[in-house]
Amino acid sequence: MTHSQPAEPGPSEAAFASVARRLRWRWLALLGLLLVEYVLITFSFDAVPLLRSAGLVGAVGYSGIVTPLAAVVATATFVLAGRSARAEAAELIARHAAGMHPLPFVLVNVLSYYGFYTLTDTIVSRPFDAPALPTQWIVGWFVLLALTVLSLLPAALPWRALGPLLRQTGKALALGLGVGILAWVAGLASIALWMPLRVSTLACVYFLLSVLGADITYIPDDDIIGTQDFFVSIAPECSGLEGIGLITVFTLVYLWTARDRLLFPRAFGVLPLAIAAVWIGNTLRILALIGVGTFVSPGIALSGFHSKAGWLLFCVVALSMLTLVQRSPYFTGRVAAKEQPGATWNPTATHVAPLLALIGTSLITGLFSTGFDHAYALRVLTTGSVIYIYRKQLPAARWPASWHAPVIGVAVFAAWLLLVPHPASDDVAAFKDTLADMPQLERVSWLVFRVVGSTLTVPIAEELAFRAFLLRRLIASEFIEVPKTKLTPFAVVLSSLAFGSLHDHAWVAGTVAGVAYTFAQRARGRTADAIVAHAITNGLIALDVLGFGATWLWV
Repeated sequence: MTHSQPAEPGPSEAAFASVARRLRWRWLALLGLLLVEYVLITFSFDAVPLLRSAGLVGAVGYSGIVTPLAAVVATATFVLAGRSARAEAAELIARHAAGMHPLPFVLVNVLSYYGFYTLTDTIVSRPFDAPALPTQWIVGWFVLLALTVLSLLPAALPWRALGPLLRQTGKALALGLGVGILAWVAGLASIALWMPLRVSTLACVYFLLSVLGADITYIPDDDIIGTQDFFVSIAPECSGLEGIGLITVFTLVYLWTARDRLLFPRAFGVLPLAIAAVWIGNTLRILALIGVGTFVSPGIALSGFHSKAGWLLFCVVALSMLTLVQRSPYFTGRVAAKEQPGATWNPTATHVAPLLALIGTSLITGLFSTGFDHAYALRVLTTGSVIYIYRKQLPAARWPASWHAPVIGVAVFAAWLLLVPHPASDDVAAFKDTLADMPQLERVSWLVFRVVGSTLTVPIAEELAFRAFLLRRLIASEFIEVPKTKLTPFAVVLSSLAFGSLHDHAWVAGTVAGVAYTFAQRARGRTADAIVAHAITNGLIALDVLGFGATWLWV
């Protein structure tokens, strides 16, 4: 009796898995881009006051209502579709993904968004008694909005898959739309909860402010809370408690759709957890609102932050609830299988995730920055955490580094001094004044994190992404198989230009540094050598700033 051996996966299956993996990262990047654009414009402007305007300008005001509703519908559709439906949709898209070129569509998105942001600033900042805007401007606003959003669709999905995808996900879309509208209505009704919950909410905010050592302004009878420099009066419609109604409807519908995969009545326990998470998150939202208004900008706090942060909070809570339920044996009754070492290793994620964490944190903290990033420590902590998570999957560093790595690091430092343009004297003076005005402990902590970040987390994150990943990815799609000693002029130039583009006004120096670090890696085929060279360059810059007063190098 003979036994047939299981067939090995064919090349087509391996190719499909590679395409699916790349698509997941592309979707994550596009979603991140859309989220950054949404946060930037909604935290900068509040369109709701435009509802009082006549004509098409008043229609612009509805964007402050429709956009959050769209986020709720999208979140509901994603969660309620179920894991199998999402997997089938991803497989369908991957099967049609050949020949996709997302970069032109991303470029269209960025250019459209720039025009959309500029035009929004013009519309929102107009006095109510100003002459009416030409109709073409408002029409252009809606066209740019549509172009900004829709341009990402062909970047994420192949055209040939759109029809089959809509047919396959039609029921999930309809369910998501229905749940979104129902949750919206429940959210509006739950605003009435402000009266019974106002005392406990404001008391918690007061307690947190006192722990932070703030000079508190608190008038409970008028629902006023804040600091001496910035305080707010919390109206019921601005309380953020509509999230309780949203999450209640959302959770109940999810439990019903997933009833065959969950243990009842145990699964009902997720409902009070979700409600508590919304209430706690809303308390932190009010605290963050006061913090932004006090330390960053009252304009940012009062424009879009006070309303839009609540919708982002709801989406985060909903997706976190989904993750908790699906991965918890308590709710599903399933014991998670132990993963084999390396079985789920994603080489792209290993090399790129630290840089994405660094850039993402910089973008978020930049929203609350007026030119000096007080929260620089968050960059170090988030990037360091991601590096730690992937530590076992990173290429093993063989020490010591070669003699040429320090030499290249010193050479790049000398080139940096020659090529980096000096910033405006006012910017340098403002940087120095900000540091000088800090309490001593805060100033020392900021400087320590700045040195640690520039000499440790930044070199590791950037060299993994640009030298270990992008340089080889430009040579072959299966970059992990490309020797680090193999170079092509195209890969060296393009990866170095991409590295240089991260450095804003110092892009020329950054590009030259990228080429130098490339050859640091090539000499022995070790990314650790490039990291050492990069760290020495940044360390010498830090020494020049702290020891010799070259503050302009950090501005």
